[in-house]
Amino acid sequence: MREYHYQYWLSAIKGIGCKKIRSLLERFDTAGEIYRADRKYLEKIPELRAKDIESIIRSRNETKIKYGWENLIKKNISFTCLLREDYPEKLRNIADPPFCLFYKGSLPEGQVPSVAVVGARNASYTGIEIAKKMGRELAENGINVVSGLARGIDIAAQKGVLRVGGGRTYGILGCGIDRCYPQEHIESYMKMQEKGGVISEFYPGMPPYAGNFPMRNRIISGLSDGILVIEAGEKSGSLITAELGIDQGRDVFVVPGNIYDPGYCGSNRLIKSGAALVTTTRDILDGLGIFVDEDVSVKKKKNEVMLETSEKIVYSYLGLEPIHISEIVCLSGVPMQRTMECLLSMELKGVVKQMGNQYYAIVL
Repeated sequence: MREYHYQYWLSAIKGIGCKKIRSLLERFDTAGEIYRADRKYLEKIPELRAKDIESIIRSRNETKIKYGWENLIKKNISFTCLLREDYPEKLRNIADPPFCLFYKGSLPEGQVPSVAVVGARNASYTGIEIAKKMGRELAENGINVVSGLARGIDIAAQKGVLRVGGGRTYGILGCGIDRCYPQEHIESYMKMQEKGGVISEFYPGMPPYAGNFPMRNRIISGLSDGILVIEAGEKSGSLITAELGIDQGRDVFVVPGNIYDPGYCGSNRLIKSGAALVTTTRDILDGLGIFVDEDVSVKKKKNEVMLETSEKIVYSYLGLEPIHISEIVCLSGVPMQRTMECLLSMELKGVVKQMGNQYYAIVL
């Protein structure tokens, strides 16, 4: 077998979680060495119980391991782990990083700023609209958005990102990567694989057990530079993500709410505890140290004054990240010929620039 087979095997041993894997890796340099270790050596590791050692030895089946790996490939599921260079550096540096990640699409690029957006599942109309707006504006400013694909604030922010050409959003799952939970978000789940990715530490096929979601939250915060909380109640799961983020040294941003609204009790308490109060996306950019004379959303509103109706439609899908004309057509629904005419006209007006090979971005 190859080393990636051994890494995959190590991630899938029943009863051997992240802590026990870390204990093993303190004594072995590779997963292959663990696979080949004899029983007597394993018995000297105090963190391993007798049943753990039995699980390790019983799982050493090359045929099953290779079959499982081939199944991942067939399902277009990618795999990485702490032993690999492509493992996200931000996540590697948290206190309790997952040993492995299964993903579809791509992993976040370490040099690109990322913001986690979290909040109530039973969010108000206002909360949903704020999440959509801030998700879209973060994407327009070249910020990745990380969230949990959950109902309410999570999916609203991620849908906002998906409206931006070149926008990138990452859905962190509390179940196996081959499951979409909740099922009604399947369209966004599929789109994220093209404009970001969906990621899980759980083995494919794992149901969405309740205990998985607090574990999932440390990945949401761990992949991010800051956490934006929108509409969190007194016992909201979003508070767990925010607290994890604080422990990981992340900035926490909170949209304030009515002091008499129980849906904002958790949000307002975070602000009292020292989280940054934000009312605009510009506040988040400043908090992350991304200082700009004018953020993209403000600049776009000014530029729209000089645009015709169809130009405004095309322009609304552009951001700082270059996007190919074919994707603009797909997102906007404007026919190819008319899209080309709009882009040429906007280039002449100085609000859009071609980045080469029919990729376009806005001019700041």
